[in-house]
Order: sequence, then C-alpha cells, then structure tokens
Amino acid sequence: MTERIGRYELQGVIGTGSFATVHRAHDPVLHGTVVLKVLAENHSLNPEVRERFIAEGRALRKVRSPHVVTVHDLGETDRQQPYLVLEHADRGTVAERVEAHRRAGRAPEVGDVLLVAQQLASALGELHDEQLVHRDLSPANVLITSRGGEVRDDDGAVDPGGLLAPDERLLLADLGLCKDLALNSGLTVAAGTHGFRPPELENGPAVIDTRADVWALAALLEWLGGEALPPPSHEVLRWGRAPAVEDRPATVAALVEAMEDAVDFPRPPSPPAAAVRGSRAAPRGGRHRLLTGFAVVGAVLLAGLTGWTVRGDGQPPEATGDASVGVAGPDTLRVGQTGTFRAELTGVDDWVWVLPDGRYRAGDTEVTLHPSSPGVATIALEGRDEAGDPLRATHELRVEE
Repeated sequence: MTERIGRYELQGVIGTGSFATVHRAHDPVLHGTVVLKVLAENHSLNPEVRERFIAEGRALRKVRSPHVVTVHDLGETDRQQPYLVLEHADRGTVAERVEAHRRAGRAPEVGDVLLVAQQLASALGELHDEQLVHRDLSPANVLITSRGGEVRDDDGAVDPGGLLAPDERLLLADLGLCKDLALNSGLTVAAGTHGFRPPELENGPAVIDTRADVWALAALLEWLGGEALPPPSHEVLRWGRAPAVEDRPATVAALVEAMEDAVDFPRPPSPPAAAVRGSRAAPRGGRHRLLTGFAVVGAVLLAGLTGWTVRGDGQPPEATGDASVGVAGPDTLRVGQTGTFRAELTGVDDWVWVLPDGRYRAGDTEVTLHPSSPGVATIALEGRDEAGDPLRATHELRVEE
C-alpha cells in the first residue's frame, strides 16, 4: 500500500536532518513530482521550532524568483507534524555535482563560476529585497533542476558538459535559518554551515544584515573556482569575505559585478593599483548607491606598492613631468540628478576610474553618476606616466537632498 501524507504519495526519502525529513512524492491531482519536507515529530511539539519551520514556507512564498525553490503548499500530518510541499529539483545539489566532476578529473571553469554567481545573486537579491537573509548559503543548499529535456552521454547518464547543462538552472533552498529583518532588530544566534559561515555568525548572538550572505557567496565561489580563477578574482572574493561587515560589498550584485569585471578586465603591463587591488563594484542597471564615507582606494592598500612618488598625504601625485591626470565635473548634485565627470589626461595611455560606490571603469573618458542618497563622496582617477609611476586625481562631490 502506498504511504501518503495528505494527498501526496511518498516515493522515498531523499534527505534527512536534525529537524526534518525530505521525501520525494507524487501529486496525483497535478500529476507531478514534488518534495515534502516534514518537521520531525519531536520538534513539532516545540512551539518555537514549529513556528520557525512554518516561517520557512512563508518566507519562500514571499519570493518570486526562478532561482529560489517554490513552495506549493503547507499542511500538517495526522501526527500534527507541519510539512512543506516544495518544487522538486531532479539533478541533485551543487555539492554533489562538483564532487562528481572532481572524481572524474574535471574542475569547474571560470564560466561555470560566473554562471553560478549570477544565478545565486539573482536569488539572493530577491530574498534581500524582501528583507530576508538566508544565513545558510552552502553548496549543499543550492539545488540543480532541469528546465526540460536532458543531455545524456552514451551510457544514458545525465551529462552536464560544463558544471551546468544548457537545460539546467540553480535553485536556492533550505531557508530554515532565514532571518526576516523586517520583523526584528537583526540579532541572531550562531548558524550556518562550517566554511561558509561569516564571522558574525560564528559565535552569536550578533547583529546581522544581508552582507552575511555576501560573505557566504564569496566563500562558495572561492570553493567552486579555486585555482581556475584569475588573480584579480581572488582579490574580489577576499573583499567579499572581509572579516568586518562594513568592509564588504554592500550587495551580492556588487560582488558579482566585480567578479565579472575582474575576469574581463584587460590587464595592461603596469595596471593601476585600483584595477587589481581594492577595487569595488556595484549592481548593474542603475541600482547602485552613492554612500557617505565610502572609501575608494585607501593609503594602506597603495602603500603595498613600492617605488611610488607620493604627496604629503601619502597618495600619488596628479602630475609628474609631462604626464598628469585630472577630473572635471560638478562639485554639487541633488539626489536624483545626473552628473557627468570627464577625465583630463596628458601623457597617460592607461587609466581607471574608482567610483564612490566602488566600481572601477578602465579606459572611459567620461563616467556618469546618479546619486540616490545625500552625502559626500570621492571620485578618483588613476593612471601611470611613461616611467610607470602612478598618478592619482580626486574630485569631491557633495550630494544634497
């Protein structure tokens, strides 16, 4: 006799944990495969754990993303155990996929890392827009599901080719530790998976925000890419895993754009320091923010390069001999106004902008900013003279309401 929970016909256990058991099941009404996540009987008697489990379903229902697992229903067994009916991911987890690749002597390539980064940034961005923090991003909590037809090898096994096949997409799952920032102060206890848990979640309680997920995403991408990533990418990921929350990218989109830029950045023989060290990034598509107190490239980072001629404040000069850099543009803007800034260059072949939100732009003669909050920010332009010595000009911008 087929075992059922509600109308769902159980087809086998696909995962167990300390709090819940996960079953594959058949929905005879909709004629499809689903996943039932059932809270353990002993924990169902604990009101706090029970509410946290139900809150996971509510959190998932708030998010509409092709890269976050969908919750179809919420029910309760005859034994008063709450359960979630979830979208079925038929290709396992990223952890399993990477392990299989490595056993076969293959390793994820740069394109694989960027694809994972983009899809997870999309998922996490949707969570963060809803004021939710995942808190347990790890390879085991990222699922792989098929879009339709399968790509199989000669033995009939699914052959992903790269890390993901063309018919596959990622699903972010297991929001059991998810924190709703809209309902509390952000104070949390220790949580997450070892190796992918940011410092502020190690010892708890601590105040957290969405940058906890930024740290975890950087750790996951480092684990995934390893030595396949070019050196600038490792610099970006170290930025994402900064021990101090305020030193990390403000958003997951900022981290991923920095990764994209690090991979595509055309590295000249003597690149400006900001192109490789201490570079920051912001989300694409006009979602960046101009923030008060955003450091561009600090003197501590710059001091790591020797042989520089510096000003009295420890920064490279604007001019040496026949070479110079400068920034022309407005000194004041109002929130919502657009400001254009022009590079003034003499005897400089390679240069890079370091923008207030942390992006860097190489080789552009003009950049445009759209500030969305008041404050004071610095725009920097860096280059090198014919001898390879660095030049740096800054322009202070005040943004008013």
